[in-house]
Amino acid sequence: MKGYFHLCSDGKLTRRFINSESDYYAAFNLIGVCAALTDASVLAFSIGESHPHQLIYAELSEAKRFMDLYERSYTRHIIVDRKGLDGVEFKMELFPVDSQEYLKTVGTYVIAQPTKDGKSIMPYDYRWGTGSMYFRPEEFISIWRYDRQGNKLPTVSVGDLTTRARLALLHTKRPVPPHWLTCNGLLLPENYVDVRHFESIYRTHNTFRAFLSTGRNRDMEVLSAIAAARGIALDDQEAGEICRKTCQQRFGFSDTRKLMPEQRLSMARELRQSHRLSFRQIATLIRLPEEEVARYIR
Repeated sequence: MKGYFHLCSDGKLTRRFINSESDYYAAFNLIGVCAALTDASVLAFSIGESHPHQLIYAELSEAKRFMDLYERSYTRHIIVDRKGLDGVEFKMELFPVDSQEYLKTVGTYVIAQPTKDGKSIMPYDYRWGTGSMYFRPEEFISIWRYDRQGNKLPTVSVGDLTTRARLALLHTKRPVPPHWLTCNGLLLPENYVDVRHFESIYRTHNTFRAFLSTGRNRDMEVLSAIAAARGIALDDQEAGEICRKTCQQRFGFSDTRKLMPEQRLSMARELRQSHRLSFRQIATLIRLPEEEVARYIR
């Protein structure tokens, strides 16, 4: 079954996520590339200096494929553009959205990020997010079709770009629909963002306006959900001691290397439910791939 997912990275680890205007272009265009190469529907996104936020609709496997592809592609851009990782630990995280009411909160949280981050700009004027796309009249022309002086610019389809220009814009040789439009170095979000789906979450202009203007309580709801999903960041030594004691109590020995696969999953669930250890710590202690822990443990 398909569901809604909030994707973001930990801004504390990716403070140099954006280091130049070329980074903004890459982070922006790669969302469209990932939409083209996966069966995930992009509903909204915003890109800040320290991390991106995305709201997508997909099956879990496709949501993870979208996330992994974006993470790998942007990391590759950093390495090529900066001649190395430049101290950036870019790792995306995926958070399922489990109710319609919370979905409304997450949707506006994603597109209002630039204002929440202290920028002197409204979401519908922000170039590096989709806040300008929703509940607009049909004749509205997207902000990406104008330069900063207000001049309207021509569009060019992906299929009409030279091989070099296409690679510079998309950062991949993999196929993107040739009829998709580009403008001023950007793969236009109107090619792939499902505006009608996003609007259907709120149904009316007034509901959207109400959620867009809600304050700190709804922000804390999102931040609390992220913190709960990440787990408690205990000291690794303390987490290791908890793991050994739990293993001893449940199986009569403290060495997790002796556990059978099904016992490891059972231990992982215990550590998550009883002690809220992070997926990273559980994966290390139980010796399972972190993506498998995140997939099977809640």
